[in-house]
Amino acid sequence: MTEKREEPVPAITTAAQYTGQSAVRVAATQLGPRYSGSDAKRIVDEWVEFFASGPSAIQDLELASRTPRRLFEALAGQPQLQRLSVKWGDFEDLSPLSELTSLSYLRLGGASNVRDLRPLSGLPAVAELELESLRHAHDLSPIGVMPGVTSLAIAGAVWSLRIAHVDSISFLRAMPQLRRLRLEAVIVDDLDYSPVLGLPSLQNLWLMKARGMHPAYEDLVASTPWDARD
Repeated sequence: MTEKREEPVPAITTAAQYTGQSAVRVAATQLGPRYSGSDAKRIVDEWVEFFASGPSAIQDLELASRTPRRLFEALAGQPQLQRLSVKWGDFEDLSPLSELTSLSYLRLGGASNVRDLRPLSGLPAVAELELESLRHAHDLSPIGVMPGVTSLAIAGAVWSLRIAHVDSISFLRAMPQLRRLRLEAVIVDDLDYSPVLGLPSLQNLWLMKARGMHPAYEDLVASTPWDARD
């Protein structure tokens, strides 16, 4: 698992506030009444230009407010990023991330418009992967060819109790390196949860009970390093 930040990073709003630091938390939208509509558009446009213009000194980037599609697409210009966290947005195409081959940590929250995870398969250095609010991305198999992933969290829309449906978790059979797995508000439609039993390095597991699942939920709890905190 990647190293956690020791202290929270203060948020900045405008590109002009960036002063060359390696860890940045950007809140460029949802600005409230202090900013006019034209101000809000200008701020996003400036960040789009900044990111799209090429590599910067930023290694750790958190987009802490709604991320418009054009802002997400501009991230392709930041291939030096090692950590990326996106709170939520209307992005659908993950192709811009295929340029970020140095990423070791990737979190996509609010990824409800995403349908195709194949661009993630070209990110060999990602060790910790979190995908939240999935709605349309039913095929998780591209994750199975990400050789560096040791911590994987997949979630539906937890706060709104919207369950994500995925076709299968058979891709886990190609991930013997996986140490942590969490499937929150997720139902596996083929009801075959047996791939979790074949993960030799697994140290921590949590998933949601589903009617008709096999092996039975109780057997999975008894046979795996279950996360008892839940």
